[in-house]
Amino acid sequence: MQKDLITKNGFEKIVEEFKTLLKQKTFWVKEKEIAAQLGDRSENAEYIAAKEQIRNTDKRLRFLDRIINNSEVIDISLIPHNRVNFGSQVTIKDLNTNENKTFIILGTHETNPNENKISNKSPFGKALIGKNIDEEFEFNINDNFYEYQIISIKEYDFE
Repeated sequence: MQKDLITKNGFEKIVEEFKTLLKQKTFWVKEKEIAAQLGDRSENAEYIAAKEQIRNTDKRLRFLDRIINNSEVIDISLIPHNRVNFGSQVTIKDLNTNENKTFIILGTHETNPNENKISNKSPFGKALIGKNIDEEFEFNINDNFYEYQIISIKEYDFE
């Protein structure tokens, strides 16, 4: 199985969330034990809520564990960014509207469309990878045709 790419920064965030959830799970297990001592569990709202929290936490922990164990951590400072690459911040010009747009190419689990952080596996991410400054390219999706030009490429700064 091929591992998903993730930036060092993204991996550290995932690991931090995992550790935080482990601490939260310990809290909810104790809450469940305390609530269980209060009597009938079928009508015990605290017990039911704690049990639900543990179930949700376990679900998220399993998801994060899969990411941690199936990811290849990439230090983007070691990758050249003279071409669009994983970890690049790319400014492109839409040749149809003359608008500039900036995108960041990251791993699947780091994407955020609201911040223009796109996956290296997305159709547009794949189209951008390997392009040079001033290179023009075409992108087709859902029967729509777009033309772009690469304006600038640099290593994305997480700060």
